Amino acid sequence: MTMHIPASRNDNDIDDYIDQLYELMARLEDVTGNQITYDTLCEGFRKVGYAQYELSEFIRLKKETPYLIRGSHAMAILNAAAYMDAEEWGKALHRVNQSLKKRAKQGQTVTSKKLPRILLTGSPIAFPNMKIPLLIEEMGGIVAGDETCMGEKGMWDPAVITDDRFDGMMRALANRALRPCPCPTFADNSQRIFRLKQLISENQIQGVIYHVLRGCLVYDFEYKRIEEELGKLGIPVIRLESDYNEEDVEQLRIRIEAFIELIKLKQAPGGRAATRRYAF
Repeated sequence: MTMHIPASRNDNDIDDYIDQLYELMARLEDVTGNQITYDTLCEGFRKVGYAQYELSEFIRLKKETPYLIRGSHAMAILNAAAYMDAEEWGKALHRVNQSLKKRAKQGQTVTSKKLPRILLTGSPIAFPNMKIPLLIEEMGGIVAGDETCMGEKGMWDPAVITDDRFDGMMRALANRALRPCPCPTFADNSQRIFRLKQLISENQIQGVIYHVLRGCLVYDFEYKRIEEELGKLGIPVIRLESDYNEEDVEQLRIRIEAFIELIKLKQAPGGRAATRRYAF
């Protein structure tokens, strides 16, 4: 089944998308032999809500300084949400959170150094293709924020149910998928710009790496606007294009190292600091 994702978010588009969700529901019932009922839909919301609660705690813990977890490890954990049952992933994340809290009490950190804080955005970085986050940390930075499709973005904003009937829950799913979604596929991506600025402020980001997977045109097209908006804030940004092979690792290493050195120069005494707090 092919679903049409509307380019805008007006009420008519939401209604059309809800109709498509009902068609998808019928198709899933045919393929799986399982009926989607009011109770099963409620249970689905409960499972995802539990995972989102644990995610919010994980995001809080990984902001701690000195750092309790490496950014590349955090990205691998967030990647796992795409391959696991939501409740099982939430339980696994709960165990991670308990471990991080124990580390914090015992003063165990991954490094005591003040590392340049990098935000990764753009095309998805999916396990095992983790070369960019690993190179960032190898070259002396830390992935302090992950705005890619395989990161926090997939689950950070919970669905809001204002009508607890079945149709109301379907509408909540549609609204969750379309209205707050910071995806460049929408014609108006002002919400995406807002979310990037919000992450920069919340995570004290000092530089942004914009990843473009070869052939991922929607992200490639929007880069110029992102560069302009972040330039107004004095945040350095670099575009890195890659694919799933390892042939470009050395080229990426050179560019990432130069970018991190640039941030270090900005943060050095007498340099122009790049980190600010922003009001929205």
